[in-house]
Amino acid sequence: MRPSRRVALLGLPLVLAAFAAEGRFGTTRYRLAGTAYVVPHAYEFSRNVRLPWLDALPGLGREPADSLWLMLPAAEVAAGLAGYSPLSYGHAGPFATDLVVHVVGDPDGRHFAPLHARQWGNFDARLAEGAPWRSDPSGGERLIHSEGVDHRRFYRLPSRHTARPADQTPLSCLASYTSDGREVSTCTYLVHRDGLTYDFSLRPENLAVTDRVPAYVLARLAAWKRLAPAQEGAP
Repeated sequence: MRPSRRVALLGLPLVLAAFAAEGRFGTTRYRLAGTAYVVPHAYEFSRNVRLPWLDALPGLGREPADSLWLMLPAAEVAAGLAGYSPLSYGHAGPFATDLVVHVVGDPDGRHFAPLHARQWGNFDARLAEGAPWRSDPSGGERLIHSEGVDHRRFYRLPSRHTARPADQTPLSCLASYTSDGREVSTCTYLVHRDGLTYDFSLRPENLAVTDRVPAYVLARLAAWKRLAPAQEGAP
């Protein structure tokens, strides 16, 4: 074997290792509401989960503008957010409740406002149709949207008399049933705070921390905040 070819073959594993390390330990710069963040690849949803049908969604590109999808490991979230359960029980047994959250830079609420109006409009439409209220196993009450043989859609509130917040949408939930009749559900939620809109989903074990998720995510982002150019050069 020629020396040059031998060197090339010996160097190939190093090149592959370098690419693997870059994919895992590199960073991507994002900008949200005028603030730059350098996010490790390990926390980028698009680099850790490959779902082709999500490719067209905003914020899943390598350098999205004012949009970021994070995937925060369940164990880390549980360590930093009191009351967060790192495990949930699905159809196939317990699994890690990694937190996937879409964060949008939205200083004036233009992204959030129509979504807020649409969700509460749908909620009011169900009320007008006479949708039933039922107690929720994890606390609070459900406004039932629709029921089928193997699924149930509903909105979940702490109480039917809860004041309607201007910075949150109602929890919109979808439940299905296991072969032994156990309910498995997921609830999606949007919150607008601190110039950012957060879109995330939670399992029943973690619904109690819903309102505290944005503050936790903001604290995580603060650790990745990039200094302004003038500050970067300071000693």
